Amino acid sequence: MKKRYLVLIFIFLLLLCSIALLNKKVTMLQGVDYKVSRITLPLYLKVLNFYYRHYNYEWLAQRITGHLDTKEDKILRLFHWTHETIKRQPESLPVIDSHVWGVYVRGYGVSDNFHDLFTTLCNYIGTDAFFTPLYIKDTSEHAKLSFVRIKRGWVMFDPYDGIYFRNNRGGLATIEEINEDWHIVNLANRARTKATYEQYLVENLPKIEERGSSLLRANTQSPINRLRFQLHRWFSGKGPLLE
Repeated sequence: MKKRYLVLIFIFLLLLCSIALLNKKVTMLQGVDYKVSRITLPLYLKVLNFYYRHYNYEWLAQRITGHLDTKEDKILRLFHWTHETIKRQPESLPVIDSHVWGVYVRGYGVSDNFHDLFTTLCNYIGTDAFFTPLYIKDTSEHAKLSFVRIKRGWVMFDPYDGIYFRNNRGGLATIEEINEDWHIVNLANRARTKATYEQYLVENLPKIEERGSSLLRANTQSPINRLRFQLHRWFSGKGPLLE
């Protein structure tokens, strides 16, 4: 009987601790017109919102690509879908930088938002993907590109301008093939040429493999990677475990 009471007391105390922990105040960041605000909310609400977005990413990626068999076909479908579905930022509306899922809900965005949504959905079909600005040495000029890993290596996309890269055999061009014969596919007939991207690509390509192995925004929308990311920040002293 005494052991039973001890078990009940332990469960009761555990429940109280859980309630206290889940009501702990944490923060989230939201940018509006490039001004970032820190919003306070209880941990349980942040966790619920996180899982809401996670399951919606899974559902959306499956809905878009579920009828396709190969990874490359799925990646290309996500690229076309992102370029066709998300509209360019209207000048009259505020620029929002919050959770990636908000890009899909709003249906519009600036360049970063297109890359954010595309690379996040690529991760949800089991493919490593991220985006990064590429700078010309000693200048502030840059171009943003999304990088997605396929069996042959990293391939490149610009979902904002509707551009991707093919090699001379008709396949997706990997970063190793950029110094060979390749061409761009321009869905929207933007004023972009092969030379436009060459100036950014050649000197930046060695950094891609290293960056692609990191925990980044596009691959930390799932629970396991988010936990790894938070633990890394905590152990390295870059931030609290619960934030």
